[in-house]
Amino acid sequence: MKDKRQTIQKNLVLNVVRASDNHPSAEEVYQIVVKDHPSISRSTVYRNLHNLVDEKQIRLVQVLNGPEHFDKTLAMHYHIQCTECNRASDIVVRTANDSETIVESSGYLVKSKEILYLGICPDCQEKIKKLE
Repeated sequence: MKDKRQTIQKNLVLNVVRASDNHPSAEEVYQIVVKDHPSISRSTVYRNLHNLVDEKQIRLVQVLNGPEHFDKTLAMHYHIQCTECNRASDIVVRTANDSETIVESSGYLVKSKEILYLGICPDCQEKIKKLE
C-alpha cells in the first residue's frame, strides 16, 4: 500500500508540479526541487511523484519515446507531444470524433481514455526553419 502521509518532500514535489506551466518529467521536477533542497534524492522525488499519481493529486502523462510527464490538471483532457523534443502540452478538442463511436461499439466498459496527438511544437518548427 502506498504511503498517504503528507511529508515535506511530497509537498515539495507536489508544489513544483502545480506551479509548472507545462508537464514536467520526473527529472525536471527533481532539478527544480534540488536547487533549494540539495539533500533530496532522485529516488525520493520519483517515488513521491508516483505516490501523488496513486493518490490522484496529479496525473501521469505517458508519452512516446520519452520519459513520463506529470500534469496538475486532473479533469479529462487531451495531450499533444512534440516528436522532436518530446515536450507534452495540453490540447483543447472542441468536437467529438470517430473515436467516441469506436469506444461505444467496442463493448468495453470504459473507465478512462488517453488520447495523445503527435506533432512538432512551435519552438522546434522555428529551429527547423533556421536549419533550412
